[in-house]
Amino acid sequence: MKAARQSKLEAQLAATEVELVSLLRESLTHTAVHGDMLFFNSRYRPDNYQPRWFSSNSEALLSLATECLALRDQLGIPCHGSPGQLYIAACTEATDTSNGNRRGPRQLAAWLISELGPN
Repeated sequence: MKAARQSKLEAQLAATEVELVSLLRESLTHTAVHGDMLFFNSRYRPDNYQPRWFSSNSEALLSLATECLALRDQLGIPCHGSPGQLYIAACTEATDTSNGNRRGPRQLAAWLISELGPN
């Protein structure tokens, strides 16, 4: 990959991850208190849940997380532990109805807050 293209993708990744983390911090605080459906969205949702029950931020978070993971993949940067991967992991756990021990939205929000670390 040419250096100019790589620099452009790195800048785009940095900006997108900043936006993702900012929206996550804002949304997670609310979810940790109120337990809304932040981890359910068009891609990750149990069959018995209606889209109108989801947080308005969940689609935006999914879009940002997916974009971050795609950019990391293009750059050859590991995704494990990245904000996008952590949000997708929380969505995956929230929608795993076969797991009777999965964490609810408040617990997932608290976990994700701790994983993102201090501001």
